[in-house]
Amino acid sequence: MSSSLQPFKIGNVELKNRIALPSMCVFFCDSEGYINDTLMEYVRERVRGGVGLVIMPGIPHGKVGPGRPALSDNSYIPGWAKLADMVHSYGAKLFCQLHPGKFQAGRGFTIDDINDFTEEYIEQLIDSYAECALRAKKAGVDGVEIHGAHAHEVAQFTSPFYNHRTDSYGGSPEGRAKFAIEIVKGIKKKAGNDYPLIFRLSGDEMVETGRHIDESVNLAVMLEKAGADAIHVSCGMPEAEYAISMPMDMEDMFNAENARKVKEAVSIPVIAVNRITSIEEANQVIDSGCADMVSMARAELADPDIIAKYEGKVKGPVRKCIGCNQGCRDASKYKKIHCMQNARLGYEAVLNFVPATEEEKNMKIMIVGAGPAGLEAAYDLSLRGFKPEIYERDGKAGGLVNLAAVPPKKERMNFITEFRVEALKEAGIDIHYNTAVTPELLKEKQPDVLIIATGSTCVIPPIPGLKDDDRVVTGDEVISGARKPAGNHVVVLGGGLVGCEVADYLAEQGYRVEIVEMMDELGGTLNQSRKHFMFKRLTENDVVAHIGTKVEKIALPAVTVSTHGYTYDISGVDSVVVAAGRKSLDELSEFAKKELTGTRVYVIGDAKTPGVALDAIAQGARIAAKV
Repeated sequence: MSSSLQPFKIGNVELKNRIALPSMCVFFCDSEGYINDTLMEYVRERVRGGVGLVIMPGIPHGKVGPGRPALSDNSYIPGWAKLADMVHSYGAKLFCQLHPGKFQAGRGFTIDDINDFTEEYIEQLIDSYAECALRAKKAGVDGVEIHGAHAHEVAQFTSPFYNHRTDSYGGSPEGRAKFAIEIVKGIKKKAGNDYPLIFRLSGDEMVETGRHIDESVNLAVMLEKAGADAIHVSCGMPEAEYAISMPMDMEDMFNAENARKVKEAVSIPVIAVNRITSIEEANQVIDSGCADMVSMARAELADPDIIAKYEGKVKGPVRKCIGCNQGCRDASKYKKIHCMQNARLGYEAVLNFVPATEEEKNMKIMIVGAGPAGLEAAYDLSLRGFKPEIYERDGKAGGLVNLAAVPPKKERMNFITEFRVEALKEAGIDIHYNTAVTPELLKEKQPDVLIIATGSTCVIPPIPGLKDDDRVVTGDEVISGARKPAGNHVVVLGGGLVGCEVADYLAEQGYRVEIVEMMDELGGTLNQSRKHFMFKRLTENDVVAHIGTKVEKIALPAVTVSTHGYTYDISGVDSVVVAAGRKSLDELSEFAKKELTGTRVYVIGDAKTPGVALDAIAQGARIAAKV
């Protein structure tokens, strides 16, 4: 048996394996922080898939809301008890992470300053943590975790970046550790010495004046002495937000060495987390002695059956986490977390692929386009027992994903295509490559259902001189390798996601690159964690950005631009790359709706509205569920 799937113990709690689903603010609760069906089914999917330990955040004090469940008074106990019973029914265990509401630095919140806390108030907070742990115990929750990472309340006390106190709760590593130590002791006193307690900390806060691994090791030693039963080693803080959930730009298992340093100093179990994306990597972390357990967060979001598939209990390939951070780190954009790879995340209770009846299986379903939207629709239809016919005009599947995977550090985007193509192959569903679907073919096939997922194409803005020069190329042409920019000095028109990625790609190849963007920021739709790494590369490669700037005219070697009423030339330009937006490419729906009167027609993905793969995949799944 693989090391990560062997039984283990934290305190007196026996776990069936060494893989934890760590605490995440998923925004699945109701507005008052009560556990509802959405959260319940999200957890059920993961424990049914084999995870051994679920760590669920619970608010002991502070503002409650949909971000994470609350356990700040007895009214929340029944919901937690129901969750614990469900988790136990699958042979897994449940811990509650004591995670205060609202209180985090660096996020623009109106908060109190820990340096102003009175000792009386600190004692009240310590008692609140202990009372919350007792409520968790009464609810049948198997243990608790103190959230001492990422600049939340406890983490601010333990960090020299935030803690500037001169009393006994600051001034030295021991002083900064006092609040955390007293919480551990308070919980053990109130809930019992045998009630398991994990302490989560950032091994390295990734900020120069923050806490680094040597002090974190000493903190872990003090926490063990105070009564902690395990240490969970994370990293980062809001000022280094990119590190809290490292994106695809960082190598897998990067934080395991910090877990090893903690493990070498303590005798209690150590849990490693951050970019552990497969069971093989989980085994590697444990076998190498870096940790006793691993947390797999985004990997479990992407595929809750990752363990069951490894064990052979569920058939099919694994939906690998891409590390795009688009849905899981942009909860504020989507109101709750989403996943590019898994359209059912957060919709487990309502988005289900009900098996088709024998009569329904006779329907002829035709999908035009094997990009992310079309592939997802086909895959989900296969789960229902349908055998859709898929047509792709190019020689391979993937659509724009094939371009999205080319810029630096984006090769994991290919996971989107690889999973779906493999799953369709296993389902016996072929893709008809190099086949352009025409009105004539539609008339011949007469499908009952037609799903159009033909993608989008580059927009060429009406700028004087832009269409009159063969030294102007599109971002698609550059990334695909169809055309190379002439010369060395390139101006990229557009500083959105695509424009920045084109600039990143060209700069890595040695081009001198300048970006012109009309908005006042670059990469407006890109999440902060990916921006950090991309902008770092752009800076290192001397890419110049003209923001809040409009292109007035192209007359190479000059590109005339204006900003705030001032007009000037970018001179010595050899070529221009257009990355200024996209427009839908749909040449079939109007014909089909008019001529194929017995056909249900759906347009999805970029063919409907240009956007990101996350949205396209979600649309494909929803269409497949309702056909």
